[in-house]
Amino acid sequence: MDGYAAPRDAAKESAMLCRVLSADLSASDLAELAADLDAESKPRLLDVENVERVLMAKLSARAPLAEKLKYLRECSRTCEEVRRDARYPQPVMQQLPKVHQMIGNYGALSMTCAELFGHDTPAPEQASACLQSMHERRELTIFLLDAMASAMEEPEQLAAIFGPFLDQACARLKGRNLVDQKLEEFRLIADVSATKGPLAKLLVTLPAFRPSAAPAAPNPLLGMMAGASGSMPQPGMGWRLQSDSLLGWILSPTCIDSALYKEQSARAVHFARLGSRSRASVESVQRLLRDTVQEVLRQGSSVIAPLLRAGEATRNAVVAWFAALVTGSQARTKSANLMDQGQGPQGFMSMLQSSPMPFDMQLQMQIMKAQTSGYATSGLCVNSFWAILELVKPIKLAQVSTLEPFYLLREGAHDREVIGGFLEEPRFGDTEEVEKAREVAAKHLAEASKFPTQIFWLALRAFHVLLVPVMKENLCMVVAASYFHGKNMQTMETAMGEHLVHEAILGSSSFLGDLGAFLNLAMAFFLCAALPDKAADILGGKVQGSVLTDEVSPQWLVLPSCILEDIIEVLEILISIHSGKGQPELFLHLDATLLLFLITFILGSGHHVKNPNLRGKAATIMKGLTAQSNFRHLVENSPVLANDIVPGCIRVFTAVEKTKQSFYDIRMQLKYQLRIPIMELFERVLPLEAHQKALKSFATENPDEFLKFLNNLMNDATMQLEEGMDTLIEIRRLSREGKEVELSRPAPSSVAEDEQTTEGADLYARSRADPKAHCKQYMQMGHRTISTLWSISREAPMVVTSKLNVLQQLLHNCLNSCLDRLVGPRCLELKAPQKGQANDFEEYSFKPKELLQMIAEMYIFVARADREKVQKMITEDGRSYQPKTFQKAVSILRREQMIAADLLKEFSDFVQELNALAESQEAALANAAASALKKRWIQSFCPPPTPSWTGRSSKGTSCPTTMTLSTGSLWPSRTWCLRRS
Repeated sequence: MDGYAAPRDAAKESAMLCRVLSADLSASDLAELAADLDAESKPRLLDVENVERVLMAKLSARAPLAEKLKYLRECSRTCEEVRRDARYPQPVMQQLPKVHQMIGNYGALSMTCAELFGHDTPAPEQASACLQSMHERRELTIFLLDAMASAMEEPEQLAAIFGPFLDQACARLKGRNLVDQKLEEFRLIADVSATKGPLAKLLVTLPAFRPSAAPAAPNPLLGMMAGASGSMPQPGMGWRLQSDSLLGWILSPTCIDSALYKEQSARAVHFARLGSRSRASVESVQRLLRDTVQEVLRQGSSVIAPLLRAGEATRNAVVAWFAALVTGSQARTKSANLMDQGQGPQGFMSMLQSSPMPFDMQLQMQIMKAQTSGYATSGLCVNSFWAILELVKPIKLAQVSTLEPFYLLREGAHDREVIGGFLEEPRFGDTEEVEKAREVAAKHLAEASKFPTQIFWLALRAFHVLLVPVMKENLCMVVAASYFHGKNMQTMETAMGEHLVHEAILGSSSFLGDLGAFLNLAMAFFLCAALPDKAADILGGKVQGSVLTDEVSPQWLVLPSCILEDIIEVLEILISIHSGKGQPELFLHLDATLLLFLITFILGSGHHVKNPNLRGKAATIMKGLTAQSNFRHLVENSPVLANDIVPGCIRVFTAVEKTKQSFYDIRMQLKYQLRIPIMELFERVLPLEAHQKALKSFATENPDEFLKFLNNLMNDATMQLEEGMDTLIEIRRLSREGKEVELSRPAPSSVAEDEQTTEGADLYARSRADPKAHCKQYMQMGHRTISTLWSISREAPMVVTSKLNVLQQLLHNCLNSCLDRLVGPRCLELKAPQKGQANDFEEYSFKPKELLQMIAEMYIFVARADREKVQKMITEDGRSYQPKTFQKAVSILRREQMIAADLLKEFSDFVQELNALAESQEAALANAAASALKKRWIQSFCPPPTPSWTGRSSKGTSCPTTMTLSTGSLWPSRTWCLRRS
């Protein structure tokens, strides 16, 4: 006995064991044990050493297995009661675990080696059925089950006896939903998982945990086709894992899948007849649904978390289940399976308007697609993603550097299962670059991957497959509810109800907090991969200098580009959903510095991010962030952002030139839409001194890039204003001629057949929208572009004037052309309507006074840099320059007081000098032209050299009517007869 251990009280120990084992040494079944104690002159007291003899005696007296197990169950239950009882001293209580394990050992022997007790050993299926029967009568405890399973040495015996029992226990969870969560059945699975013992390890090997793939259903239509196999393509495993697996049943309860639950859905029960509901009642129901779903997630965590800790094999099985769900649901990301068919909210609206199918039926069609294609429904996807987020939470930001950027290059079977569909996703690098990166990564892949890396990459995949499509669905519902409000109340209530049940989860503070923590990890991970030398500074919040670089690291090349696109898209969706409602809550959980650094990196790193659409969307996000105080403070005060935002905007402005034209709106070029937020961002930051310095520095150090940017900016300004003004003139003409019908969109049935969809909708409906909206949009864009050009000209005029071709385009193609259109001979086309008619300038956002002011000031800005060159260049514009136009501009500016007095005088002097220069040039040109004309007239009579005159006759005699022209040595003498001439 240990010298430091307190002695055990024999009497109390015996009392405890007699209570636990229901033993009495005076009883007949223990007579042999009592006799042995008497023979050894020991008191009739039980101790731990003779517990086995008691159990042998008790079990030998009970032949049926059920009776044996019932006795052992009572012993186990009493152990638990004693454990909670404080009547026995601690040294005695310390013996209790040993006793309970003996109870378990003899339970295992009762099922596998009953001969020990003089009885026949039951078949494994009989033992399993006995356990099942006792469980149904609530006669089994998890403590006894765990103890018996731990005592079984042969895995085959364990699987044969406990496998069917657990399989049936799992199957009882099938059909679990938000109303009937089958808590009694769930409790056993949770208790088994919590043991982290043999039963938990057995659980993940059962067919109910990871069912095999179902064979493809036969397709009779394909069978009729010559050479066809007659079977459908193999569906994904997502739907099967949802409907036929343990974790699928546990995580399925949701308020989202209305079409799956129909009349029992949360939408049908709680959000019918929304028109008569108050906001308070709706929010109360949302809180109830949110709490219920969170309870489902807590239940799931009570199973998943202990299974992950039960051992490496069990952990891998759980991770593999989630990976299989994501892989099996990849079809969700395809355009054909999205609610909007890949056309965005506007495409979804067009589909709703043109389809004769009721909205609810279309939602049911989505469920049918999930079944046939084999992907999980939105509700399970969101719950599963949230469960994965809970697993990512322990990873701290400081640990990002330990996560493997080269993980996609691993070849192990388990790693490949986690990677799944990312193997087919496009990378930031091309195939050759990825192969070169593989050589660099070889030394990093020598050791086995760690769990944090696996779960982080699994979360990235789940983000792409499970969450983003659901976020898109939610946005479609918001847009539909807004559009059909007051037009079709049934469709509006359906769409709004769907949005409300989505928001019950997606708008939950707990969910958004977990999502924000994950996105912080993802943003830091991507920045560290792009800038490996600055990884420590990024994670420590000590970045200096710049986050823009031309050098592309191997770590960056192997990453899938879709994740960066997903991050921007999710932020974009949340901003759209909360438009006019303030800042989305997710931004409260995001690291502001990391987010701004990442977006700035996307803007300015064309070698890393080659998708111009993505970079244009990033500019939209950045512009929106500057409206929020915490982000605006960083933009205004961070040296890194002050150094990088303007160069990033300039580069992305040029990059979006490569964007393709919109297929569904053939009039609108996508680049214009992407450039609007870039120019708005310029407007926000250029008034700040640090950003002005960055603009001048970039223009000086990167003149070619800057001049290309200016070239695009000027082209946009000219084209947008011309389009807007021409459309305004055309609208007025149609109105005068009584052709207002041409100002509305034609009916789909009236357009050409090849411009209709299969449902008869107009394929180019957006292109045929109201010309008034088209006019207003281009007027707004033109005004914005001119405003940006004005800011650039004010801050960097020297760069503009340094290149003759750029200066010529600015003056000839942009400023002169716009000025001529506003106040030149064609200005009467844009003159406000006659008296008695409403002025339509405001309706179409046409602001000629502001445009004229900015154009005049831009002349001043560039003239300050090089007055002589600017004036000379203007006068050389034979198409748009007219002195009267400039003089008229001065008169209007003075009359309307549209410009500051000092600037007006400066512009007036500039115009006066300009027109004087033009006049002198014209006079000089006229004199030169007259001289040339006179010279040509003289040369028509005489050769160029100066002649000497002598008169003589044609016969050699002097004659007054003839003369000899002496031209010198270069020209032969000629005789002319004046009478002939």
